Amino acid sequence: MKAFIEAQGSLLAMKVVGAKKRPPVSHSKRGRIRSFSYKSRLRLLRFMARLKMIGVRATFITLTYKGYPSNEQAKSNLKAFLQIVRTNFPDASSVWRMEFQERGSIHFHLLIFNLPYWDWKEILKAWKRITHQNVARVDVRLVKSRRGVMSYVAKYIAKVERRIRKTFLVFVPYLHKMRKWRKGRFWGYHNKKALPLGKKVMGVLLERSGIKQLAKAAWEIIGYNTRFGSLSFHLFADHAVSIAMRNIEKFGLFADEYSWSRQFTEKEYADFAYQDSHFSQADYDKDYAKGKVSASRSSVASTIQPCARDWLLRSSFVSPAEC
Repeated sequence: MKAFIEAQGSLLAMKVVGAKKRPPVSHSKRGRIRSFSYKSRLRLLRFMARLKMIGVRATFITLTYKGYPSNEQAKSNLKAFLQIVRTNFPDASSVWRMEFQERGSIHFHLLIFNLPYWDWKEILKAWKRITHQNVARVDVRLVKSRRGVMSYVAKYIAKVERRIRKTFLVFVPYLHKMRKWRKGRFWGYHNKKALPLGKKVMGVLLERSGIKQLAKAAWEIIGYNTRFGSLSFHLFADHAVSIAMRNIEKFGLFADEYSWSRQFTEKEYADFAYQDSHFSQADYDKDYAKGKVSASRSSVASTIQPCARDWLLRSSFVSPAEC
């Protein structure tokens, strides 16, 4: 039994291989995105946990509509707005979330990192120009701490949608003319290379006792029973990197050390023996990777290629005298 462990930012993840566990009851595939599901929210929270918020300037922006744009129109407007951010502020990056208001209209929440001062009047002007509406609203707030960033994430970015309980006249499918309801992605990121991702630590735990000890402590912190008796987990911890490094140094190897010290299988040893018995060092020194030019041409080539001496000299079906 071994476990692959990874830590980045405040996320600590461990996947155990070789442990006996009960298989899941059923396997499901990801279909069309119709709602902000529990798994999608969990992926968003895990992604946000990988970010390093200390010393990073964060700006929270909300973009709203007066009317009821379609999903395609809203996504196109968001893409145009992010393109303006990319053009004017190339070092800025963001995480966005699409949400439906109680009246059924779409609005977007954006958490933009390393964005310099941008007057809210200019943001509103740009949003009106993109959406072609005379009345619009933008909300701009500066987040000053990591705790504040995670507060906005929990309150707005990763908020679970509430069901609409008003009349059917404001029901979302009705507003979109009863077409097949495809909402697309509910969240995403912009300029991933510039996102303030934390330091990543990867390794492999090789001792069974250390794996079980770490898994037991993690599931006690998580606070509920393990699914199907699994030892694997995803844990949100402020000192995730230090926890991972301490356990790797005590019970296993770092990723680069494990790749160098990996034991070969019997088939790999047999392949090495075959190579040693059939090839010499001189054979290895030769350049076998260089492609060799074929000495013949296909018979079909004579019907489409011109009758040139350079071409026919390498042909196996026409003699040079026929030229």
